[in-house]
Amino acid sequence: MFYSQGLNDPAERQFLREALARLEKIFGQLFAGDNVILLGRSLGWRRNSRFMAAFRDNAGTPQERSLELRLNTLSWAADQALHTTGDFVECGVFRGFSSAVLCAYLEFAKVPRRFWLYDTFAGIPANYDTEKHNSPIYAEPGLYEKVVDCFRPYPNVSVVRGAIPEVFTEALPEHIAFLHIDLNSSKSEIAALEVLFDRVSSGGVVVFDDYGWSSYVAQQLAEDAWMAARGQRILELPTGQGLLVKH
Repeated sequence: MFYSQGLNDPAERQFLREALARLEKIFGQLFAGDNVILLGRSLGWRRNSRFMAAFRDNAGTPQERSLELRLNTLSWAADQALHTTGDFVECGVFRGFSSAVLCAYLEFAKVPRRFWLYDTFAGIPANYDTEKHNSPIYAEPGLYEKVVDCFRPYPNVSVVRGAIPEVFTEALPEHIAFLHIDLNSSKSEIAALEVLFDRVSSGGVVVFDDYGWSSYVAQQLAEDAWMAARGQRILELPTGQGLLVKH
C-alpha cells in the first residue's frame, strides 16, 4: 500500500494505483509504501515471519501499515543492538507503534535489557518546535495512559513522561545499545544527542526517523555537523531514516 499525505485528489490516487499496477506487471515484484517504490527487488524482509507477524499485529492505522520498510530498518537495528552492551531508548514515542513492533518482534519481556520510552505525550514544547511540525494529534487526550497500558505486558519497559533533555535528569540508562530518535525538531534531537550519545556503546545503533525527509533538512544538516565533529557519519536510507553504527 502506498501512503502519501500529498495525494488528496481522488484522480491523483487513481492515477497512482493504475501506474503501480502497470509497473508490477512489468517488473514482477513491487513494493510501494511510505513514499518509497521498489521495483524488481527480492523484498527479503518479508521472509522474516517473526518480523512480519509483529508488524501486522501492531499496525492498526493506514499510515502505520505503510511503514513496513521503516520498521524493517528498526528491527535490523534492534537485532544488531543485542550484540553490544546497553539498554534500548526511544526519544519521541507518540502512540508507541514502533516500539510495540520491536517489543513483539524481540519478545522483549524475555530480553535482559530495559527499553526507555521518552516523550512529553503532549506535543513538542514551544521552545523546541524548530521545524513547526507540532500537530495537535501529538497531544491527543489520554495519550500517556494509552501508551503505558500498551506496554503493560513488558515489565522491562519504562514509559517516561517529560520534555527532552530535561526529563533525562529523572531516569537515564548508563549504557545504550539501541537509540531511536524521532522528535521532529532539530533543536530537540541535538539536545538528546548531547546527553545520550556518549552513553551509546561501541557498535551501538542509532536510527534517526526524519533524517532524509526534505521537510526536515534542518535536522540532517545539524546532525551531520554534530557527528562529523566526532568522526562519525550517518547513512541516509531510502526510507528517509538515518542510520549510524557508533565506532
